[in-house]
Amino acid sequence: MKRSFSLLILVFIATIAFAQDNSTAQWAKNSITVDGNAADWNHSLKDYDNDTRLFFDFKNDSNNLYLCFQTKDEMTEAKIMRAGMKIIISDKINGKHKSSISFPLGFKHALKSEQAEDAITPDPLSSPGRHQHFTPDSMEVKGFAGKNGLISANDPAGIHAAIGRDSANTLTYEVAIPLKELFGSGYGIKDFSKDISLNVIINALSPGSHSATAGYGGRGGHSGGGRMGGYGGMGHEGNRTEGEGGEQYGNERAAMSQKSELKQKFMLAMPQ
Repeated sequence: MKRSFSLLILVFIATIAFAQDNSTAQWAKNSITVDGNAADWNHSLKDYDNDTRLFFDFKNDSNNLYLCFQTKDEMTEAKIMRAGMKIIISDKINGKHKSSISFPLGFKHALKSEQAEDAITPDPLSSPGRHQHFTPDSMEVKGFAGKNGLISANDPAGIHAAIGRDSANTLTYEVAIPLKELFGSGYGIKDFSKDISLNVIINALSPGSHSATAGYGGRGGHSGGGRMGGYGGMGHEGNRTEGEGGEQYGNERAAMSQKSELKQKFMLAMPQ
């Protein structure tokens, strides 16, 4: 009897774990404008990943998949804007395949292209009086039906993305992907119930680089002027002393030099 009860408990736990590992996109009842503003998402994203410190959510309609990510964490924001972020989507719809979007490209990568060089200057994290919406102009895409390589990030008819920050210092990252680009032209209603795997990688900053050691807490451009609290604002290096402050700074530098990764499975919402 005890053994049977234990087995039931294990099955129950496994069921909960499975449910937490999978999600279903919401049907986009209203049009979503990809502009780095979460108003179309009711300002509340339902999932959170501790490793990347990102809130995230999915929506879709009959034509597009929409992804939204948000963070108030300054270190996460600095890594996204300076080192870049990559979204990888894997599915078995019309054959197993994988597609990826690198956006923003990050300084080191972007400066290799004359097209991208102007798109990320000035640095939106350190420039006083910067705009609240600072979308880079270029992205790199791979594995899509019709788009591959370096493309514009501002094509409303195709794959497009935007990044913005609101008055509460929340960074919002939105991307729209046409389903025909993701799955090819042969997808149908039956495919909406198939699992899709999402993998988000926030790149690491190079150890010892200026970006990895400079104070990123000052969103208004002041060294050491960022919000401290729960968001890990980093002060000026010269103000650090031995002990707790120095240890915290060392941990933050180490975290800046490591990539972080989000993994999630989900299904599309059925047409309504």
